[in-house]
Amino acid sequence: MKKPSVTLYLLVVALICLMSVISTKADTVDVLVGDKNNFGFAGCTDTGTCANLGSPSIDNRTPAEMAATNGAQITDVYSAIFPGYGPNTTSTADVLFPFLGTLTSGTINLAAGDFQSDVFGAFTASIDGVSVPFFFADGRFVTTIHSFTLTDAQLAVANGQGFVDLHLDRNGSGDFVSFDWFELNGQSTTATPEPGTMLLLGVGVLGLAAVKLMKR
Repeated sequence: MKKPSVTLYLLVVALICLMSVISTKADTVDVLVGDKNNFGFAGCTDTGTCANLGSPSIDNRTPAEMAATNGAQITDVYSAIFPGYGPNTTSTADVLFPFLGTLTSGTINLAAGDFQSDVFGAFTASIDGVSVPFFFADGRFVTTIHSFTLTDAQLAVANGQGFVDLHLDRNGSGDFVSFDWFELNGQSTTATPEPGTMLLLGVGVLGLAAVKLMKR
């Protein structure tokens, strides 16, 4: 009876190892931009009213938020991205949410205050280059949480660059507004080696030794 060749045996072992070397691990994504401190006022909440948002310019940012470039610099101020009526000198901003692995689902939540788009005009916005509506007629002093669920197109762009980008543009709006925080919540997957892979490789080595003994 013909003995199996070493090459054939190694090919079989390698195929088994490749089939089991990688698995996907599900992870929870939670990326916070800014801090959840009620717009920097002790008497305010993220859902309700905040009469303190009454007259620009208000700056309740921490030193870290002031120095930030990921979007935290437009939180805890009134008004946000409105040069001359707030501490920020540009009328646009990008809120960035980095993540690990492959993002399979995601929702951006943001705590906003004093939006009156119906009276003063709406911002324009996009998520990873895809336009999203940013018209909020919440009312004077009203604070609330708004959400955006990422589409397949937005997820594809995010996975290509490793972060989600919420781009905001005042677009000529005269609305004085405030943001407390932005947050990305979702799920991602990460490729990880199977614990059994090293065992399979060990079996392969032992098998190779056995074949060599059989050939003697």
